[in-house]
Amino acid sequence: MEEEMTFSTKILNGFLRFMVVVLIAILLSVVIGLLLAAFGIL
Repeated sequence: MEEEMTFSTKILNGFLRFMVVVLIAILLSVVIGLLLAAFGIL
């Protein structure tokens, strides 16, 4: 059970980290896009 728990925990941790990285990338791309649009308009 302990090995299975650690294995599933590693999978969950990796998935959560991947999702966090994806969300951060999306937020950064949106912020950069808004900044570029604002400077383009200005």
